[in-house]
Amino acid sequence: MRAVLTSLVVLVLVACKGDANSQAGDPYMDNPPLWNDYVIGLGETINLQEGVAIEFVAVEEDTRCPTGATCLQPGNARVLLKGLTPRGSQLIRVNTNTLLPIAALFDYYGAQLRKLEPYPTLDAQGVPIPIPTHTYEATVFVTKEATPP
Repeated sequence: MRAVLTSLVVLVLVACKGDANSQAGDPYMDNPPLWNDYVIGLGETINLQEGVAIEFVAVEEDTRCPTGATCLQPGNARVLLKGLTPRGSQLIRVNTNTLLPIAALFDYYGAQLRKLEPYPTLDAQGVPIPIPTHTYEATVFVTKEATPP
């Protein structure tokens, strides 16, 4: 009976592990690759391959038109990121409004702001609801733009 129970436990553990070569379902893998979208909370840093990291430093401006409002212009949210590489760090500013720069370079890498959430909303009286800063999440696409010499 003990051998059957041990075999069953081993079988369950092997089945839960999945394919050892597949990292797609592992949200906590070390040094994820470049060329992907990453969601970063305000004040957080994501460490990527090649010693690259992106830190979400601040939302410097958020004048986006709230959901349900009628606005003449879409507004903009300007996000301050810090790109870190083995050669140093650089502050970069990116925007949600596509008429402004939505991507920036740092060292040999690039970061593009894909989305900033939450989106502004209105209360029942039509007044914009303030967004608590700790709830901001930026979706950033990180690229390698050149190979260091």
